[in-house]
Amino acid sequence: MTITDLHNARAGPSMRWRRLVWQATAGFLFGYVVLHPASMVIFEWLDPRIGVAISDGKAGRMLAPIAHSFHFNMLSMGSLFGAIGALITTFYGYHRLVLTVQRDRLSEQLARNETLRTKLAQQTEILKQNNEELAGLELANRRTSQFMAHDFKTALGCVAGFSAQLLEQPQLRADRDVASALVCIRRQAHRMMGSVTDLLEFARVRERHKPRMTLISVPELLQEAVTDFSLPAHAEHITLGHNYPSCPSLWADPRLLRRVLCNLISNALKHNGPNTHVRLDAQVDEIPSEVLFSCCDDGMGIPPEALPAVFTEFATAGGCSGESAGLGLAFCKAVVEAHGGRIWCESTHQQGARFCFTVPLHKESHNVP
Repeated sequence: MTITDLHNARAGPSMRWRRLVWQATAGFLFGYVVLHPASMVIFEWLDPRIGVAISDGKAGRMLAPIAHSFHFNMLSMGSLFGAIGALITTFYGYHRLVLTVQRDRLSEQLARNETLRTKLAQQTEILKQNNEELAGLELANRRTSQFMAHDFKTALGCVAGFSAQLLEQPQLRADRDVASALVCIRRQAHRMMGSVTDLLEFARVRERHKPRMTLISVPELLQEAVTDFSLPAHAEHITLGHNYPSCPSLWADPRLLRRVLCNLISNALKHNGPNTHVRLDAQVDEIPSEVLFSCCDDGMGIPPEALPAVFTEFATAGGCSGESAGLGLAFCKAVVEAHGGRIWCESTHQQGARFCFTVPLHKESHNVP
């Protein structure tokens, strides 16, 4: 783009139209002074008779057609060629002006885009630095929390151990109030240890640590989960269904899945009455090729308004406060999703609840001999 073009493009509308008028005038003069005489010479060269007719018989000399083109009786033809020249130059000038304006606008837009791109790059760099700082702070907080949780767990283990040793002393067991207090201390210590363990496990799963997959037997997994609640107070209320023996083995993390089942059983027993019955079962769904686990109880159920938030962190089933930290079901959801499965709850208030989750069957799965 030349300086003149840039000046014309940025000039006001009056300046642009004035230049178009000058270009039209120059085109008219060019058509009248150049095109018209040139056409007379061409006519003379093509056919002398045409040239004689146009020049009133003054043909024969080379300069005669040129001189005659400026004669008064050739004014109309000269004006026609002038108009043609003016039209051509006007069209060319207007087209060039439009292109120049568009080119100038495009250059300005490119300049603005470059400015925005530079600002975007600067903001991206700032966000990158902030993300790195936040990642460092999160890592430090996570490590601090893990160290504190480990220390709490160790201290709670000591409290539970000492309370158990004190309960073995005959003179302390004889005092009913002291024995009751020691039992409460031990129970609360174990409860807090479970909460700390849930917190640590939940943090590991949230950090997207891959489950340690191994080939596990579904029947053995359910039997081990029931065995964890083999106390006399629970043994009569926890049963297994009839479908689980036919389930094939699958690839999963047995420790995490056992924790999921235990959390579901504990949740059913904790938030219902002492005579609540819990049934574990599992069955194969050929489509979409997965194992469906279920934990059913005949307790109070969960209110409909509480169902959407039952798997959120620090929420308690049924809205009960109890002694729960509110991480059990959130931990179950994180573990199941880490295995590529789904988890949900079906419940009718005052008619029990049914927690279900799925674990996909992989091609490597086969029946355990």
